[in-house]
Amino acid sequence: MRKNRVTSVFVTAFLVTAVLAGFIPAAVGADGGDALFAAMQPYVDIYNANVENIPVINSLIGAERIRGEIALNDGSSLVVSIVTDEDAKAISFEKGEISDPTIKASTDENTVRSIITAADPIAAFQDALNSGAIHFEGVGMGSKVKVGLLKVGLKLAGFFT
Repeated sequence: MRKNRVTSVFVTAFLVTAVLAGFIPAAVGADGGDALFAAMQPYVDIYNANVENIPVINSLIGAERIRGEIALNDGSSLVVSIVTDEDAKAISFEKGEISDPTIKASTDENTVRSIITAADPIAAFQDALNSGAIHFEGVGMGSKVKVGLLKVGLKLAGFFT
């Protein structure tokens, strides 16, 4: 009986420590998207370093406020906010809502993870756009026109790359 009590106390202490340390939420995907958000952060610098090489992005999109929603595998959502400057470079990438977005984007966790782990993330991103796994739309008439032109430009650029 004493052995069961000691084992129970040990298991309870381990579980409490694991929860406080963040081990269990990350393992079961109940971390509110924190692990996925952390995995995405290094790609902001990669994007910024290559934005001038992405066809039509910097000629059509600039100084935007983007609300991104990622449907997580556990049924919840991760909302991210991205602010870009006039050259379409990301100057802010944060977890949470953004006020007055000019563009709304959505995708799912599996799509984001496949892009992150791809040998060629840019090609994987382009494939996700082309397949509709990533969806984006402008907010307001001006942004809707810009996003529409961007979509056409990205599809045309896909034929030439």
